[in-house]
Amino acid sequence: MTTSHAPPSLGTALDVTAVTRHLCAGVYVDERFRDLVIDEVCTAPHRRVAPSYGFDIVPVMHHAWRAAALSALPRLMVLAAVVGPVLTGAIPVAVLVASGFSLLLLARLALVLRAMDQTAPAQASKRHSRSRGPLRAHRYLLRFLFPRVITRKAFAVKRVAVAATWLALTIVVTAFVFPRQGVLALFVAAAITLVYLTTGAARQLTLNRILRTPTLRPTRLSGRQRAADRQQRHMCAVYRRPRHADDEDNDDLTMFTLFGDESPFVGAGELVYQWNPPMSIQLLRPDTDEEPLHEREHSVPPFQAHELVDYLRDAVLPLNADSQDVRLPADVQDRVYVAETDVAVDRSLLPHHFTRDELCTIINTPESKQHHFLEVTTPADGSEFVATVLLRVSLQGRTLSLSTAACVLAHTPRSFQRVEEFGHHGAAAVIWAAFNGLGALPSDIQHSWRIFRYFYTLAKAAALPRDLTLNPIRNILIGSRVSIREDASQAWTKIQLEKSDILGRLKTIEQRLLSATSDFLQTRGVDTSAFDDRALKIINSGIFNFGDNNTFTNNAVGDAAQVNVAANQPAQPANGAAT
Repeated sequence: MTTSHAPPSLGTALDVTAVTRHLCAGVYVDERFRDLVIDEVCTAPHRRVAPSYGFDIVPVMHHAWRAAALSALPRLMVLAAVVGPVLTGAIPVAVLVASGFSLLLLARLALVLRAMDQTAPAQASKRHSRSRGPLRAHRYLLRFLFPRVITRKAFAVKRVAVAATWLALTIVVTAFVFPRQGVLALFVAAAITLVYLTTGAARQLTLNRILRTPTLRPTRLSGRQRAADRQQRHMCAVYRRPRHADDEDNDDLTMFTLFGDESPFVGAGELVYQWNPPMSIQLLRPDTDEEPLHEREHSVPPFQAHELVDYLRDAVLPLNADSQDVRLPADVQDRVYVAETDVAVDRSLLPHHFTRDELCTIINTPESKQHHFLEVTTPADGSEFVATVLLRVSLQGRTLSLSTAACVLAHTPRSFQRVEEFGHHGAAAVIWAAFNGLGALPSDIQHSWRIFRYFYTLAKAAALPRDLTLNPIRNILIGSRVSIREDASQAWTKIQLEKSDILGRLKTIEQRLLSATSDFLQTRGVDTSAFDDRALKIINSGIFNFGDNNTFTNNAVGDAAQVNVAANQPAQPANGAAT
């Protein structure tokens, strides 16, 4: 939803960016990420979808359902292979199939225990958390084999081998006594193998198509997809306020941030930069230093806040007109943030669209519950990196106040991008993926119960309306809880060489905004000497909150200042060197 004066977005939802392809691939390779998309987007119509930066959420939703279906089909086959013979009276077939599944589970457990035994003692402490993961997945099987206490690993492997031997004898005896049932069990095993090979190959074929297809959107959108599409494009973002804290003693005093532990800029990424405190400039007339304050200042502001916002918007747009070698792609648009608790009180704070006059009113009203920001977004590497600068302009008390925050969305995990690597796409990759899918059989046996969760999710999607955020509902807050793009983003502290490029882009945009503000103030008869001094300090300063805690230790400031000096020791003379 854009106003008449806002430029069109550079990264529209119809563009197929690299990060959109990677997120669509991520729902096939990461089951946790797939469940996040389905639970928090596809089947959560009572919450607003977070704004999409550099990607389109609709194809991700579409492929999440497909990935869930590809995972549910083989697990359904596993359950049917045991339950079906029981319901038809073929108990020996059920015994043979269940015994075969149990053998696969024991083989997997034995491999896990063997891998733990081969771990060096020096590395055991470092990998302790990793080693507990596979064992935790087998906790019920371990409890069955060792009901009293977990013994030594050597004895555990022996106990697993004994259980596997008994299962093998059960299979041999049952097949010998019921030969026809044994043949049927072989057919069931062949059918399961075929299903797993087919689903593994189909998953890889889908990944290959995601890599090459020019469009990822389905030809027809479902009702929920249309609702999510409208919300991801909407100018207004409904953010979630943190819970009220009764104990203020737990606050981290080393965290210099205006917004607390949770960033209100939902979907924009990790908050890595901010002006703290905001820059405040009195609206004084130039060349009136000797005059009293009431004669120097503008009693009536010479401009309105929305006029400065329009000027800054036009100042950033020329960055897109440069030649390709030096061009800095910049998407400039308006963004309005509203707290979910305020929307619950007054639904008019979340209109279907904003008109020009409504947006100007929001910008010109400092105490409005609709917080306006001029949003400048610059993507890089196919939107794998997205840097966003948000500038808020406020005019109150004969003072201009500017506050800026910068957010960064970093690259997605390697597993999401692996399909692009050598050997991970094409015909050979399909064959390899088919056998890898067969290798997932022991894991699917253990997690076959999740098929019921899939049916529950389908029923939930079919029963719930497509959008429950348009009309108020008692005790329901509609603020965005999760951004799937933020969830898949690398942490800012883990970025390496790309960090300097991102910071350079942020500084470039920031410097252009400050220079344009100075030019605007001069044309409106405002003294910019103090503003220019502060702007120069901001541009050249290297001490800012770039995402980490600003912890200052072992510092000494001022005359006779010392570090690591006991409280009962006298201070050194003033001419002494400070440690």
